[in-house]
Amino acid sequence: MGVKRVSPCCHKLMNTSCSNSLLILCVVLWSGCDSGQAPPVQAPAAPKPVVFDPSIPVREIPPGHYTRVTATRQQVTLTRGFWIGVHEVTQQQYESVMGSNPSFYQGESLPVEKISFQQAVAFCSTLTRRDREAGRIPVDMIYRLPTEAEWEYACLAGATPAFSFGDSEEETDAYLWSAENSEDKTNPVSQKKPNALGLYDMHGNVWEWVVDWFGAHPKEPQLVDPSGPLQGRHRVFKGGGWYHEAKYARSTSRFMMEPGMAINYVGFRVVLSETGNVN
Repeated sequence: MGVKRVSPCCHKLMNTSCSNSLLILCVVLWSGCDSGQAPPVQAPAAPKPVVFDPSIPVREIPPGHYTRVTATRQQVTLTRGFWIGVHEVTQQQYESVMGSNPSFYQGESLPVEKISFQQAVAFCSTLTRRDREAGRIPVDMIYRLPTEAEWEYACLAGATPAFSFGDSEEETDAYLWSAENSEDKTNPVSQKKPNALGLYDMHGNVWEWVVDWFGAHPKEPQLVDPSGPLQGRHRVFKGGGWYHEAKYARSTSRFMMEPGMAINYVGFRVVLSETGNVN
């Protein structure tokens, strides 16, 4: 049997068909690459650099000990340092974070007052979140209220008497606002002399919430990182205020109130510490 010869026309048709098929295949493949290609992956945004720039001016307080003088003398040791507000939280600071100002006496540089314990805690929580998000504090740090021992330690600033400036009430006018000189109202923060750590209004102006539940102090002669009773009905506030006589502004003076109550001579100041450092 002889081999069939393909006519020139058939050769041309076959070549044309193959060329067209190859072209179509290339177009399909090329189109498939374009249309099916995933959009480029966006690199995650670089985290904001963290610096130590708290929204509230603070002073660093190193670990140490102080003497608490009540009916007895106790040595109180704090094993962990912290930062504490240079002055009481002002109305401007409070309103910038919480969007409202509950104070009876109005003024940006006045301490915020008519603040319940619960409102003070909410402020600390909100400020922590905001400062972390802004990269102003590390994520392992929080704002909170001081313990009673932390407050006393910072107040006395290494001293052992009733006040950070000595035992005599004759000097109180230079250091604190009380019923004797306040003209029956709060006054701008940081107007009186600071203590040795540069902290203002630890005595007087407004009383300050601390985190402790109210209860009798332990009787032991030495205490380490005390934080008060585990539960109770009232929270403690410290430091004296414009409404009361200067003698009530002693470092060991303490009053108490239910956490949901507020009055116009009680405010607060913040502590900034590592999350694991809650004495």
